[in-house]
Amino acid sequence: MSGLLAKDMELLKINMKTYLAVFLIGFMYLIVQKNGSTFFVSYSIFVSIGVTVGTISYDGYHHGMNFLMTLPVTRKQYVWSKYLLGFCFAAVTGMAALLIGILKVQVTGNQEMQDLLISAGVSMILAGMILCGTIPLRLKYEAEKSRIIMVAAAAALFLLVAVCREGYNIYKKGFVRGFEFLERISGWQTACLMIVLLMICTAVSVKVSERIMERKEF
Repeated sequence: MSGLLAKDMELLKINMKTYLAVFLIGFMYLIVQKNGSTFFVSYSIFVSIGVTVGTISYDGYHHGMNFLMTLPVTRKQYVWSKYLLGFCFAAVTGMAALLIGILKVQVTGNQEMQDLLISAGVSMILAGMILCGTIPLRLKYEAEKSRIIMVAAAAALFLLVAVCREGYNIYKKGFVRGFEFLERISGWQTACLMIVLLMICTAVSVKVSERIMERKEF
């Protein structure tokens, strides 16, 4: 598996200039906006997910997967390497962006540190869930088809969040009851729940990806 990770790291190095240009957009927003730290951290995390998932497409160029499967690596190891790369690269990128964001907050004082930390944690968990949905799609379908499916899934997710938020706002106004349990959930309980949900999504996603790889012919 170490060889697969080394290969992916070399792919990232080759395209580093392109990736840095994308990250520069978020950095410019960080400098221009007074409260740009939250956006910069979230932006960096989500971009890192897209970057690592893109290595699957590179593996398929010029019958690259046919060559990879002749090496002393199993299909299960290939799947695990993609998840390991995705989570590790997102964590490293997120930590670097968070440190820069904290520095901006310390210098300007325009934002609460707690809000920045909470948004960074939520972004990391959501990005992990997106990673769990993207990898099986990229393994199952070509890049264009998987992109369309992910856009549709993202739209459905945002719609669900909007409906839940609107329902909670209605409850806060006193029109509808049934959300009282939300008032009793503390911040750390919410964090633990999201982490457990991410772990479940990861376990299911890995199994699905392994089954997809076992059925593919190269």
